[in-house]
Amino acid sequence: MGLGQLAKGSVFIDTSILIYAFTNTRYTETCEDFLRRAKYGEVDGYINSTVLDEFFHKLVLFEVYSKKKLTSQEAIKFLKSNPDYIKKLDQPFKASREVLNDYGFKIIDTSKHLDETLDISMEYGLLFSDALHCACCRVCGIENIATNDGDFERVDFLKMWKP
Repeated sequence: MGLGQLAKGSVFIDTSILIYAFTNTRYTETCEDFLRRAKYGEVDGYINSTVLDEFFHKLVLFEVYSKKKLTSQEAIKFLKSNPDYIKKLDQPFKASREVLNDYGFKIIDTSKHLDETLDISMEYGLLFSDALHCACCRVCGIENIATNDGDFERVDFLKMWKP
């Protein structure tokens, strides 16, 4: 289902939606509109700390790629060798704070859902972070997930909404 068609209800927001909204892609406008709808209460948005971790990490790498013209492996090596460079970056910090403070997302504490995560990983063949998102949804009664990750199509208790 198209993300623009999600009229109301609770929805878990995967990292891909945030990345599209904060970078320039063919999905940017759709994802920005969706986040505005979450901000104004048309949908109840949920994330967890793993989403924020992935979001921040990808924005750091994007900024290093663009400024330093490095491959992903070169960028990681560069950051490991130059940790002070992270302090000079603007977008990852600004965007992450915006996600935390401006959209009214409810942040799910994942520590209680780790055993369920392992069960879901085994049941649906998901990597841990995706299974963790699903566990958060199952335990919290969230039936919708906004994502562009096709792995979630295997999860029969979630309705997937794509940009």
